[in-house]
Amino acid sequence: MTQSLRPKDLLAFQDSRSAMLGMAYRMLASRSNAEDILQDVFLKWQAADREAIQEPAAWLVTACTRRCIDVLRSAARSRTDYVGPWLPEPMGAGALAEPAALSDSLETAFLILLERVTPRERAAFLLHDVFDMPHVEVAAALGLTPGASRKLVSRARASISADAPRIAVEPSRRRDLLESFERAIRTDDMAEFAAFLSQDVRVTADSGGKAPSVGALCGSEDVLAFLAQARAWWRRYEWRPVDLPRCRGVWMDDGSTPVVLIWFASTDGQDISDIFILRNPDKLAAFTHHIAAPPCAG
Repeated sequence: MTQSLRPKDLLAFQDSRSAMLGMAYRMLASRSNAEDILQDVFLKWQAADREAIQEPAAWLVTACTRRCIDVLRSAARSRTDYVGPWLPEPMGAGALAEPAALSDSLETAFLILLERVTPRERAAFLLHDVFDMPHVEVAAALGLTPGASRKLVSRARASISADAPRIAVEPSRRRDLLESFERAIRTDDMAEFAAFLSQDVRVTADSGGKAPSVGALCGSEDVLAFLAQARAWWRRYEWRPVDLPRCRGVWMDDGSTPVVLIWFASTDGQDISDIFILRNPDKLAAFTHHIAAPPCAG
């Protein structure tokens, strides 16, 4: 039978909310799905024998992590059947009350790399390497032995570190980059923006098969040719900068409906190695909702 929550029980959930949201977002790469996980955990917490739970924070994070693993496993088919390149559902800057040291693990490229590993490897890696949880506690959260936890983390680390990391553009260059990008689109001069691009720059465009999209491109020549074609479309829309974790992006809409979100990553903090373009209307709508109306706790 579901029990009503006493103030101290509600406070325990609220105190762990940011940690659970951060874990769920990194596991699922979707703010919307992470919020759904927290609702599930809230209901489970409400129904639990809370007097028998000695460490509410550990219980809540464990419940959150295990629920994420279940969701990832059930969603494996939909991930496989996804049309075209896939990008995480973005999260606005400041959406998580976390130490700045954790912000690297919110980078788009890092979340993409997490897709390489199994749900349990992802959970073990995040708990240990990102949230600094010892293997004994990781093992308890996942129902494993500490030795098994070490193996999961080791396998995940090997897969994730196999590719060169993409990092945020240096803060000193972000404004110049966005201004140069807008000038390149609103005028016919690409030379200034081209100087920001690495030779092997990549474009990853996620439409989910629900909007026209270029898909994926590699190489500055092809990328600049694509931008030259896209500018006739993009310059028609209203532009505004948006803050994402450790970077700024460009948001375009027609006055009421979002049409595209664009942001950048780098291998050295200077030259642009990746241009991420989100066209999937479902992800755009979810991002709009969360930056316009942050969810209430609980």
